[in-house]
Amino acid sequence: MGFFVYFVPSPGGKSLLKTAFFLLFTCSLVACYEPQEGCQDIAATNFDASADKDCDCCTYPDLQIGVSQHYDTQLYIENNVYVASDGHPFILKNVSFYLSDFQLFQNGTEYVVSDTAGLYTFSQVGNDTLREIFTDDFILVRRVPLINVAGSFRNDGIFDKIQFRLGLDDNAQRVIPSRAPAGHPLRTQADSLWHGRTEGFVFLQVVVARDTFAGTVPDTISLKKADLNNAVFSATGTFKHETGYDFNIILDVDHKKLLEGIDWTTGDISAWKSQIVSNLQGALSVTQ
Repeated sequence: MGFFVYFVPSPGGKSLLKTAFFLLFTCSLVACYEPQEGCQDIAATNFDASADKDCDCCTYPDLQIGVSQHYDTQLYIENNVYVASDGHPFILKNVSFYLSDFQLFQNGTEYVVSDTAGLYTFSQVGNDTLREIFTDDFILVRRVPLINVAGSFRNDGIFDKIQFRLGLDDNAQRVIPSRAPAGHPLRTQADSLWHGRTEGFVFLQVVVARDTFAGTVPDTISLKKADLNNAVFSATGTFKHETGYDFNIILDVDHKKLLEGIDWTTGDISAWKSQIVSNLQGALSVTQ
């Protein structure tokens, strides 16, 4: 059984009817509109100017270290043949090294990445293990990837100095690799960059075949804390970080300069290590 609703016109009824329909139409528009969710923080990389409702979805800029590796004017390629300054050909099989403790300076004020990580370490005395909080800006540089993320970095503007460490500080040297998160740079590596609790991590590793003869056994040059001690590098200049964008820094590594003066015919790894240490400052440079 149905029913009908009749509107009985009265003086001014048409005007009331129009008003009713207008209100009904307006209310339907309001009811159908859903606020646009998005990141409203202008400092975020996914800032959405059209959003009128904030979300828990903002992502923030990273300090990204692009590593350009080459041998003089040639692109560095693993297992490629290169020619030393004395004309001796050798095979540079691979190079890997740790970077950490990134600091950017702006008018004398120091800024670091905001990421932290809880990592398990050996105690300094005894056999206890501890969980310590670290600034998580560790990078393990290899041939790839070309761009390495040091961590989140929100501060913007013009910076006049960058500083970083080749290797790890004393606290990070005590990290237990097997207990680091999967994929973390300090996790146990397939090529054994951790040499046990006493010696800790290898800071810089170079693997070469000192000639191009088939069957030549490669030599591994492992530079550790005792070899490099406190290898801190700094560069001054103009480093600009724009609000809402990743902060990109380029580390240029010239392996010809790194290996300059090495006599590959001697097989003297100790002498090779000393030569690499003396070449380090000239082999690395930072730009944007």
